[in-house]
Amino acid sequence: MKFSIIIPTYNRATLLPETIKSVQNQTYTNWECIVVDDGSSDNTKEIVESIIQNDNRIKYLYQKNAERSAARNNGIRNSTGNFICFLDSDDHFMPDHLINLQSFIQKQKNTVCLIINQSINVSNFSEEITNLEQPGDNSIEFLYLNPVSPSRVCINHEILKQITFDEDIVIVEDVILWMKIADKYPIYVSNHIGVIYNIHEGNSVNRKGAGALVKYNGVILAKKRYPNVFNKISKKNYNAWTSRILTNVAYYHILNDNKKEGLKWLLKALVMKPFHMHTKLRINLILKLILNKKPEVLLFFGISIFSDFYFK
Repeated sequence: MKFSIIIPTYNRATLLPETIKSVQNQTYTNWECIVVDDGSSDNTKEIVESIIQNDNRIKYLYQKNAERSAARNNGIRNSTGNFICFLDSDDHFMPDHLINLQSFIQKQKNTVCLIINQSINVSNFSEEITNLEQPGDNSIEFLYLNPVSPSRVCINHEILKQITFDEDIVIVEDVILWMKIADKYPIYVSNHIGVIYNIHEGNSVNRKGAGALVKYNGVILAKKRYPNVFNKISKKNYNAWTSRILTNVAYYHILNDNKKEGLKWLLKALVMKPFHMHTKLRINLILKLILNKKPEVLLFFGISIFSDFYFK
C-alpha cells in the first residue's frame, strides 16, 4: 500500500520544512510527497529542492496561481499512490499517522472509501483534541454539519479519478468534495489522532479576513451545481449551519468597521434560522449596532429574558 501526500502551498517557505519533515518522520515509509507550489513569489522552490536532494520521495510541482482546488487536482493527477492524503502547508502529521491509516484500511470490508481521522487543534493559547463520531445513516449531512479539513482525510485514488475538487469553489471546496464522495462511497472515521492542525492569523477561517464571505458564496454556488447532494441535507440543518456562516460574515464586516453591512448579514442569519443557539448573541449584536451602545443596555429591552426562555 502506497500513500501519496499532496501539499498545496503559497508563499509559506518558512513553514514548509517542518510540514515536510512531519511526513519524513513517518514510521510507515512507502509514500511519496508532492508539493504543489501555487505560484509562490518567495523562495519556496529553493527550499523544497534542497530537501529533495536528500529524499527522492518528495516531488515539486509549480503552477501559476490558481488556488488550492487546482493545486490539489494537479497533485492528484501526478500521484502514484493507492491512497491520497492531503496536508496543508501549515499542518503536521503525527509520526504514526500513515501506519495507523494502513492498519485501519486493511480492516475495512470496502477500501474504496474516504477516511477521516481525529486531530489536535493547536493555537497560541490552547490545544483541543477533536472527537468526531461515526457518520451514521446520512453521511452527506454529517459532513456538512461537521466540516473536516483536508489534512484529516485519506481517499482511495480510484475515487479521485472520477470526482475532483471544484476549482470554482474556494474555502469550502473540501467539504463539497467530501459530500460528493459520500453520495457514492462509504465514509469511515478512524479514532487515531493523525494531524496537528495549527490555528493562526493566516488561516482562511480568520474572522478578520474575508474567508467567511467567500465560504458563503461557495456554498451557494455548490448548492446550485450539486442539487442532488444538497437535497439530502434537511432544510432545518442546512439553515442552522448556513446561518452560522452568515454570522461569521457579519463578524468580518463588523471587525473591519463596516457596521451597516454587519447589521445586514446578522439580520439575514436571524431570518434564516430564528430559533438558533446563537440567536441571543445575534440579537445582542443587532441592537448594539442599531443603538451604538454596549451590550449591557439590552437588559433594559428584556431581550436577554426572551432569549434565555427560548434558546438556553
